[in-house]
Amino acid sequence: MTKREMDQKAAIMIVIDHLGNIPPGTKCSAVLFDRERIRREKEFYAKLYSENGVHDAEILQAMVSANVPDDPYWLVSLKTSDGAMGDITQLHRVDDRTGKIIPDPA
Repeated sequence: MTKREMDQKAAIMIVIDHLGNIPPGTKCSAVLFDRERIRREKEFYAKLYSENGVHDAEILQAMVSANVPDDPYWLVSLKTSDGAMGDITQLHRVDDRTGKIIPDPA
């Protein structure tokens, strides 16, 4: 098993431990957002906000910073099947350095 596989599993387990009651059959995955992916994610949000009318550079930077962490993190996806509702996907971020859940922006 490679270190990355262990890190993926650790990130998933952190989220499962945090949430507590995960239904059997939940599909779990995790992707590491390194500096390059974070840079691309910030570019995406900056473009999105610009296209929606935000042109002030300071406000744009603040909005991007509120939605994208600066440090590497794991994006953990938990996908459950709810018969009537279809699939429900939850996304959680786990700080790669601390192993703590990163709260969603309010």
